[in-house]
Amino acid sequence: MIAVPLLFAEVGETLIQFTDTALLGRVGRAELAAIGPIDAVLDAAIVPAVGLVEAMQILVARRVGQGRDGAVGETFGRALAAVGLIAVAVAVALRLAAGPVAELVISSAEVARSIEDFFRFGSWGVIFLALNLAYSSLWVGLGRPRLLVGATIVLVVTNLALSIVLIFGPLGLPALGIEGAGMGFLGAELAAFAFLSVQTARRLDVGGIRLAGRGQEADASTGRMVRLGTPIGLQALVEAGRWVAFFLIIERLGEDALAASSLVFACFVVFLIPSQAFAETVYTMISASLGRGIGERLAPLVRAVAWRALVATLPLLAMAVLLPDVVLSLFTDDQQLVSGARSTLIAVGLGMVVVVAAEVGVGAVFGTGDADAGFVIELIVSGGLVTSAALAALVLDLELFYVWLSLPVAAGVGFAASVAWLRSGRWRRVAV
Repeated sequence: MIAVPLLFAEVGETLIQFTDTALLGRVGRAELAAIGPIDAVLDAAIVPAVGLVEAMQILVARRVGQGRDGAVGETFGRALAAVGLIAVAVAVALRLAAGPVAELVISSAEVARSIEDFFRFGSWGVIFLALNLAYSSLWVGLGRPRLLVGATIVLVVTNLALSIVLIFGPLGLPALGIEGAGMGFLGAELAAFAFLSVQTARRLDVGGIRLAGRGQEADASTGRMVRLGTPIGLQALVEAGRWVAFFLIIERLGEDALAASSLVFACFVVFLIPSQAFAETVYTMISASLGRGIGERLAPLVRAVAWRALVATLPLLAMAVLLPDVVLSLFTDDQQLVSGARSTLIAVGLGMVVVVAAEVGVGAVFGTGDADAGFVIELIVSGGLVTSAALAALVLDLELFYVWLSLPVAAGVGFAASVAWLRSGRWRRVAV
């Protein structure tokens, strides 16, 4: 029951990326090439907040499992305040640095300028994105994620409406291009934040759960969040950083390769939706089960969730493998780009079988509370992805198809490491 609304909620941020890619693919090749690096930078920008909200989710689920509902509001209140402060600092840094850094690391002046244009307003959307993640983690940790369905509808509809108006400028309005996409992102996150704030204020004070708290329990929750959140944040930093590095490697192959990779990456994040939703499910269920002292059911739970994640993903993969041109044409009408991305999309579609298993496996490791092990596994996976991509692209000078094969190879390593660690039982040493 948790996975179904989560599956819907995971669609939100992905559909923003999907929408921007599809719309900007009809604006220009430079704008399309820029959207992949932009998404990678956005993922990296929210890393400081991710550690705290994921740690909060583990703690909330564990306290629910222990029947200590009074500690939930205290944990959430402190996490929300900290996330807000961090997000403001990150947004300011992103607004000031996006343009100069893009000019330094991107060889195409047009692509670098497109990145700067997006973040002129898009940087401020990071604030509300981070706060929305905190709200989402609270309701997932409580095992009541249905509220996120409404937030997702608000997010997607607002972004679609604003992006169409601001990017293309219908009815005589100015066409802002990729700058309009940044404004649409900001507006959508702000609308979702308003919805979640109102709904949380209305619904949270139930069963002894209060929005904020003081005293020894709150102080203890802050310390545990920092302890858990540090390796989780580092894991998210490594994961986001690997995609930034990956796109910088591909950028060396030329603007066409970067644009084709933006198309494939947009499809990839759609493929990830079911596995990320089920990974969040196993994350919460394992933490709650351990809170109830039911650790022996861990292995069957992980297997059941992994199979369901794969079944939910297969229809998407079938579309990509059997009808790649149709899928890619959703993003652009440039047939040269479609042709250049076709074989790469098929390879990624087939490799997703391994990626799905790895997502659930790593999620299970973090669900045990062993964030240190999860970070080490992510470090190994990301190092393997970037190293193999650099070897294929920069040393062996292989085609884009082979560069993207680094993804399933690295995921296979992550899956094997997760299974080995879960079977070892060494996660039992961690007290949450």
